[in-house]
Amino acid sequence: MLRWILLIPFACIVAMGAGMFFLAMASVASPAVALLIGGGIERLVDILFGLAESGIDPAPAAQAAFALIGRLGLAIIVVPVVLVAIGSELFRLRSGLLQSGFTGLLAALLPLAMLRLSRAPSPAEIQIISGLFLVGAATGFVYWLIAGRQAGGERPAQP
Repeated sequence: MLRWILLIPFACIVAMGAGMFFLAMASVASPAVALLIGGGIERLVDILFGLAESGIDPAPAAQAAFALIGRLGLAIIVVPVVLVAIGSELFRLRSGLLQSGFTGLLAALLPLAMLRLSRAPSPAEIQIISGLFLVGAATGFVYWLIAGRQAGGERPAQP
């Protein structure tokens, strides 16, 4: 029980912090991911200041943009590692490859599902999807290092 109260939440929080670090590293390694993260924020700030300069209240646009950024952050960093952590504990999946792979898959697919991408992705979007997969896989691996190797607790002894 102590595992569910202390170790698993601690491992998830550390993995999420590592995921933020890996996302920053992905933005350094990939121009497409950098454009998504840095370029998107830069454009958002330019738009908000442009609205303010023209006398339009930028608060509604800012609230909507930051809500979308928050949902994307949840879909990329938080939800994948938490879902895989719960699933690995319930089904006693102790494989680092499975935990990394499932977390990476969710980190790549959840933002796409949230944005309802209904067409074939462009090469730049494929590069972003690949970067998100690698960020998720690294996040899942960090969780596995801390808590995933003993997923599900002790197994009963075989007779």
